[in-house]
Amino acid sequence: MQSNGSGVVAARFRLHLRCEQCVTECKRILDVPRADDAPTDIEELLESAFLRRQNFICGVCESPIGVIAAVAKLRVPDLAQT
Repeated sequence: MQSNGSGVVAARFRLHLRCEQCVTECKRILDVPRADDAPTDIEELLESAFLRRQNFICGVCESPIGVIAAVAKLRVPDLAQT
């Protein structure tokens, strides 16, 4: 779950996920590409179709079912200054 490669990111989140089968916990960074309806805060992300389209595969047991345990919004570096 990374950015789409376009370099234009509306928001960045850290997802804390828990596998429903083996209860392994992991973290993933999710970059939201800039779009008219892009979620830019945690509440918008949790209600978004963008999040529902994301896939999860456990790295331990390969289960496709994960639960979001926590979400943190991260700062997006200003790409114009790099």
